[in-house]
Amino acid sequence: MAGPDAALEAPEAIDFGGSSARPVVWAKHRNYVLAILFVAYFLNSIDRNIVNILQQAIKAEFQLDDFQLGLMTGFAFALFYASVGLPAARLIDRGMKRTLIVSVGLALWSLMTGLSGIAQNYWQLLFCRAGVGVGEGSFAPSGFTLISDYFSRNERARATGIFLLGLPTASLVGLASGGWIAQHYGWRSALMIVGLPGLIVALIFKLTVREPPRGLSDGKSVALTSAVPLREVLRKARSKKTFMHLLTAGSLASFCTVGGMVWFPAFLMRGFGLNAQQIGLWWGILSGVTGITGAILGGQLSDRLGARDPKYVMLIPAVGMLVCLPFFLLATTTADVRLAFAFLLVPATLNNFWLPPAIALTQGIAPLAMRAIIGMLITFALNLCGHGLAPPIIGKLSDVFGGFTGSQVDGLRWALVSISIFYPLAALFFMRASRFVATDLED
Repeated sequence: MAGPDAALEAPEAIDFGGSSARPVVWAKHRNYVLAILFVAYFLNSIDRNIVNILQQAIKAEFQLDDFQLGLMTGFAFALFYASVGLPAARLIDRGMKRTLIVSVGLALWSLMTGLSGIAQNYWQLLFCRAGVGVGEGSFAPSGFTLISDYFSRNERARATGIFLLGLPTASLVGLASGGWIAQHYGWRSALMIVGLPGLIVALIFKLTVREPPRGLSDGKSVALTSAVPLREVLRKARSKKTFMHLLTAGSLASFCTVGGMVWFPAFLMRGFGLNAQQIGLWWGILSGVTGITGAILGGQLSDRLGARDPKYVMLIPAVGMLVCLPFFLLATTTADVRLAFAFLLVPATLNNFWLPPAIALTQGIAPLAMRAIIGMLITFALNLCGHGLAPPIIGKLSDVFGGFTGSQVDGLRWALVSISIFYPLAALFFMRASRFVATDLED
């Protein structure tokens, strides 16, 4: 049988609308696919996270408490993200075209982001945020399985890391520009402006991205016509000890990393008097530069050291979580805004170490016909904990601690301190997962 590289380089005829056919060299086309997936994730990340720097303005206009803000920024999004993501993954495992799923989802979440800017009350805004979740829910399983078909096992962590660079790049560019727009033209204008480009990219994606044969990068092509029964998928997932420990570790890590990143902009605005433009610029630079660094290093270290011994794929995230803890606490408790940003450099970088190897590993331990649904199971858990539960729980803790201390600043400060316990807990389960990676990888 020809190897994966030969499969990628062999031209295969693709029918465009049934009217013509032209050969595609998959090894060349995959670079374009990765680039436009990066652009789509860039827009995904802006539309998902821009509300984090708009919280104070939304809170003031609609007279909300922190718990309501947490529901709006996280839970409404995550609930509908998950409700769509799992059925979408099942459709993918049945053989549905991922290019169609991505383009439709991209158009929907972009539209709902724009509509958020004309919401007249809290419930309308909550509905629009849920709509963003519906659109984005189908994106993760489509993107990850496309990458797994275009890139072989020893390339996937790096490719996944490049794909995930969309998040920090969105912070670097999108949050800075969004903060400037919000400061000068209001939070509504910021939401409408960042939502519009996605409609154009959705059309480009649909017209230009080719659907690869399933299993292309593994040197085999499998026709998927029916999904494996869910009971069998869950049985297979439970049999993989790596997956079960990774599921726990990722959920814990997502709670403290995503939850902290959602609330830190509001904390810095309250504690140090920064406005929307300032927080958009400085938070965008910090989370953007560190996120890019962390995603690249995490993917490269995982591929390089994992090729020597697969256990390092999970040991790297474990070390990252442990190192994060003291710097996260220092950033939360310092009284100097410059020190706060300086201390945040470390956790903001290492927060991104674990995601590329974790996502790539799920595609390696999952059988070909189960990759979308097993990938979505972990994505579901990460989003449920990080985007769904963490923001409202931290918001509720902030309200409670704020009542005790009489200060919204201190309330949010101690809420953030309290979630830091999840860093060492996540490290523990990453280390446990590392013991089983070698035996659980699919042949």
